[in-house]
Amino acid sequence: MSLALHAHQTLLVATFAFIIGVLVPCWYTSPNLQTTRTVFQVCNTTSSTCEWTLLPKSQLNSVTKILPLVAAAAAIACAGLSLISLFLGSWYIQRFSGDIGSKWLLVITIVTVLFSFILSCLVWVLMLTTNLYQNDTNTKEIRLQDFSFSFWINIGASSTYFYVFFIYLIAMCKSC
Repeated sequence: MSLALHAHQTLLVATFAFIIGVLVPCWYTSPNLQTTRTVFQVCNTTSSTCEWTLLPKSQLNSVTKILPLVAAAAAIACAGLSLISLFLGSWYIQRFSGDIGSKWLLVITIVTVLFSFILSCLVWVLMLTTNLYQNDTNTKEIRLQDFSFSFWINIGASSTYFYVFFIYLIAMCKSC
């Protein structure tokens, strides 16, 4: 029970870290300081205009338009799965304290945490890939110094999801 409770508390921290990391607008600034990117928008600092990635104005016919859209969709899906995992983990702890065997609930929680980990990794990998294909500097390299703290918070949340997955897995093996 204590392992499941520890995993649940750590999952709460990972969920908050991921949501804060996605919503804070400090992801990437181009080397020439003309473009800033978040998960949900791309801004041109010289003209002070922003384009939402979920509402593209042009056709989705290039990698630079599709990858930000997929990253935003993955971020929304990951946040939703994290909240579902928190609900299922709470339900498992409540049922376990009442001495009702609910291993199936723990298995579903483990699977949702695994998908949260995969989606959170997908978000930052897609943000790296999007910046690899950027057109504003004509560079084909990823410069990690251009990424701000929100990017690193998301990587920390991904590693925390991975940790929670293993703690829930160990709790499952101990209860067998």
